Amino acid sequence: MNRKLHGFVALVATALITATAHGETARLIEVPVDLSVGIDPARGDLMQAQFEATPKWGLALSDLRSITASFRLRLDARDELEPGAPDFDRYSAASAPITLGDAGTLELRDVYYEQLLDAGLIRLGKQQIVWGRLDGIKVLDVLNPQTYREFILDDLDESRISLWSAYLDVSLGSWRAELAWIPDPTGHDIPEDGAWFELTAPRFRFGAPAGSAGLPAAIDGNDHWLEDSALAARVSRFSAGIDWSIQLYSGLDHEPLGQLIVDEGAAVVEQFYRRREVVGVSAETSVGALAIRGELSHQPDRRFNVSDGNGLGVVAADQTTLGLGADIDLPLNVFANVQFVLDRVAGAPAELVRPDEDQLITLFLRRRFAYDTVATELRWYHSFTDNDDALVLRASYDVSDETAVYLSAEHFSGTQDGLFGQFEDRDRVVLGVTHYF
Repeated sequence: MNRKLHGFVALVATALITATAHGETARLIEVPVDLSVGIDPARGDLMQAQFEATPKWGLALSDLRSITASFRLRLDARDELEPGAPDFDRYSAASAPITLGDAGTLELRDVYYEQLLDAGLIRLGKQQIVWGRLDGIKVLDVLNPQTYREFILDDLDESRISLWSAYLDVSLGSWRAELAWIPDPTGHDIPEDGAWFELTAPRFRFGAPAGSAGLPAAIDGNDHWLEDSALAARVSRFSAGIDWSIQLYSGLDHEPLGQLIVDEGAAVVEQFYRRREVVGVSAETSVGALAIRGELSHQPDRRFNVSDGNGLGVVAADQTTLGLGADIDLPLNVFANVQFVLDRVAGAPAELVRPDEDQLITLFLRRRFAYDTVATELRWYHSFTDNDDALVLRASYDVSDETAVYLSAEHFSGTQDGLFGQFEDRDRVVLGVTHYF
């Protein structure tokens, strides 16, 4: 922890020295502070009492050059979302948050240098590179891993893990070209045993039945930053009323594989990572008041776990994912977003630990009232594969330009083996207030 903290302080000091050298002063852009309490309605107990602050600084070096940095401090008095001191073994050493014991974490969210070019920009540092078009679902949004601390209920901007990257975005006539080099081998942040949103369905436990005592896990870390570097490219243009793009990615698969090993005479599931290649196409257009978008990804020879009940193996199979979405303004000023995702593993053996096909539909409804001071949202997720659901209801009220209060309720239904049913005893009601300093 001390080494991480020293690096953290050194980074901030470097930015301040740079500012002084150029006669500039770092400007505090905003400090969102969020206080929330979560209640388990089944027990009637408090399961969350969280303080979160996300200060963001901006440093203008010139009209064309700037540095941006943001941090996130989380403290939770109940400690059920991340029980104990969180384990960040799936992060690279350069990206892992600082653990503040059982109290919470301090995380460097973003810090990057950006320079505008004649026809684009270059950005260097810890950042998010977002290429997906769908709302709350990842098909082509594969460059950054995700934290599942709150499963998929958190906004992607909040749950996406920033990585140390070099990003170039340039316009070439009517074409736009984007290139990324990501020498940061961080994987998905998966909740640990006992966490509120612990992933207990067999597909996430290498085939182990839900409710059974799983084997201890060990992480084969990702510290080979050059060997595990990711490269990505995207070209896009607007033509004939359609905004379309082609995307290539070669790099770390953020989802771990498992293998059984013996450690000090005991069986352990060692989690490890392999590379993957992704070829994708996306398109977006509008027809009157209807906005339509689609994403298609193909991953040749992606690695998957298989289990015959006695051990774990790895097979290579092609995976294809199709995502379709539409936005429309309904009567009574209701905004609707509906999406469908079909994910298929071709030629999958029967021993595959995950389903060989997933079908998912989402429906999001949003409406604002009282001169936009009251916002309401309904989010419904349904898995046709597992026949289970998640339902989220949320309402917020802007007390002032700086302060908002909100109330949300989450309900899960299905079986323990399902994508959403695994959380059938994890319903939650959250009351919170957000203030911008």
